[in-house]
Amino acid sequence: MRLTHLATCLLIGLPLAAQTTAPEDFKKQLDDLKKQVVALEEKAKDQEKTLTKVETKVAQDNIAWGGDLRTRFDSQQWHFEPYQQFLGFAPQAMPGPGGSTLYMPNPMMAQVSGQDWSNSVQWSTRLRLRMGITISEHAKIFGRLTMYKVHGGADTPIFNGSPNTVTNSFNSGKVPTNDVLHVERASFVYDWPSLGVLSIGRQNTSDGPPFEVREGGERQATPQALAVNAMVDGIGWKFHLDSLGLPEHTLFGLCYGVGSESGFGGGGSVKSSAAVVGFNFFPAANDGTALTQMPAPTTQVNTIGPLKDSTVLGAMFDMPLLFEGLGTVHSAAFYLGFNRFGNMTDIPFGQLSNFPVAAAPGMGGMPSTQYVTATNNLGDMDQWTATWKHKIGDSFTYFGSFGCIKSHPNGKTSQYGAYWNFPSQMPAGYPAGPNVELTGFGGLLGDANASHTATAYYLGARWDVLENLGLGLEFNHGSPRWFTYSPATGEATEKLGARGNVWEIYAHWAFAKNVALRVGYIDYKYTHAFSGWHIAPAPMAGTWEDAYDLTKNPMLQYASPSSVKNTYVSLEVKF
Repeated sequence: MRLTHLATCLLIGLPLAAQTTAPEDFKKQLDDLKKQVVALEEKAKDQEKTLTKVETKVAQDNIAWGGDLRTRFDSQQWHFEPYQQFLGFAPQAMPGPGGSTLYMPNPMMAQVSGQDWSNSVQWSTRLRLRMGITISEHAKIFGRLTMYKVHGGADTPIFNGSPNTVTNSFNSGKVPTNDVLHVERASFVYDWPSLGVLSIGRQNTSDGPPFEVREGGERQATPQALAVNAMVDGIGWKFHLDSLGLPEHTLFGLCYGVGSESGFGGGGSVKSSAAVVGFNFFPAANDGTALTQMPAPTTQVNTIGPLKDSTVLGAMFDMPLLFEGLGTVHSAAFYLGFNRFGNMTDIPFGQLSNFPVAAAPGMGGMPSTQYVTATNNLGDMDQWTATWKHKIGDSFTYFGSFGCIKSHPNGKTSQYGAYWNFPSQMPAGYPAGPNVELTGFGGLLGDANASHTATAYYLGARWDVLENLGLGLEFNHGSPRWFTYSPATGEATEKLGARGNVWEIYAHWAFAKNVALRVGYIDYKYTHAFSGWHIAPAPMAGTWEDAYDLTKNPMLQYASPSSVKNTYVSLEVKF
């Protein structure tokens, strides 16, 4: 009830004697009462403003903000060994049953000589906002928002053969796109001191150990960098193991996440949908009649689904150590990790430019910017990782990370590829029926039927020669079929997924409080194609390792570099 209404009620309730007083006295009493009402209203407004300010300040004080800003200059040189560019298939006549003629696919290839590409000047800016909200003594919310873009770059990166040029929710905060703030982390955390820690939401699964060594800071994520470096949504639980006599802060954790939601809300449908997956290079009937002209390839549209959700089930063990020896203090950490990637799909729902579905004569090519989606579940994969990190005194740190994967394919391959129409009746040993996929993006680790293993290791050291100057050296190696769930590291191309050898050397100089200059050089030398991918085409002949060895003139749908040399300088500010 407003104060003016209260005043009216008071007037109505005045005694009869008061109402019979002289008009002048009554008018004076009414004016005084109105002044009191106005004064009360102004006081109420002031109190409301004060309360609003207090509530706003309390809310702001409850959110702890921080972050970093990085402006980086890169100069890159890419080298490509000679390879055969796959262009599609042309019909080749051969005798068929009963004197008929069959038209069989003959691969069309163009020999490409060795090439050198360069981008001598590239600038980028990355802004990361870190926030923490205290709900209660044991409950908190953690988040990180990231904007990362190349100066003058497009919203969608140009596909260069690496999975970190397909933008999707797994790498949204790591791949240079536009000036939008992407949610890299957003999780609710509740700590039961005697039991463990619960975490629900977008987990802290990027920039894990031992990446903090090169950054010169604290550990930023749970999974090891060699295992997972992506945005993953899910739930996790970590048990405190201190009560078992293990070192303080020793943890054992379990986690479950969704890699690809196949139903409504995830870019797909519950039953089935359809998508353009390539070209059919012989759409004619292939019924034995003579060809008067070569048939023009047509777009191949396939039914997709139903698909199963892709999942991640993981376990981790973290044990920190603190001890004295050789006259100094040592701090170390030992990490073990296991992940089971279930129902892996070929490609997540994402966006890119220049997708490598070959354009055909008369077809006009494919649109420049495209959306891609998963077409099949290809099977499961197991992943084991172990990391040892050791800091000696205050100035020297070294680490070693080791990884191993094993595929469990289900016989299916990606539906993206090149197709051909065959007669329904074919000689033994030849495929029969329309819309046969002759070659495509393949199955898990390049083999849809047999299980394969692959390994990698990641070594490094940092020497802080001065309190504000650190020098670092890193090396990582991946075997010919190596894959890690790390589509995004914020580099020009993903180094821990390399099939081959990568060297990096850097200097990190903190020349002012919270301001540092980093200068570095990364040298990638690839041995096999399709680095970073968990899928690859099956070879048309010979072994997979020989067919896609970059030194043996392989047949490829798109160019794959044999080496990348990247020099960078970055200004890094923390706040």
